[in-house]
Amino acid sequence: MRIRTDGEYAHRKDTIEAAAERLDCNKTHAVLVSCEVVGDVLDGVEDALEHPDLPPSLRDELAETISTRRVDVDASEPEVDMNLD
Repeated sequence: MRIRTDGEYAHRKDTIEAAAERLDCNKTHAVLVSCEVVGDVLDGVEDALEHPDLPPSLRDELAETISTRRVDVDASEPEVDMNLD
């Protein structure tokens, strides 16, 4: 598999390199680890934010803090909603 990083896709190289640096591994391993864990991490975030003992104000603050430029966490309803860009 090849990942295009030329032209309009140049940002992908920066993203992959940042993941490799954060995970302290090579770029191939960073892509594999990221793909393997993303589902479990998002499921865990949803479960944590839907915990009945979590006060609504803290739930909203955590959702805002967890949101990124690619993932918007909406905790305004009883069920948490993850919107991917």
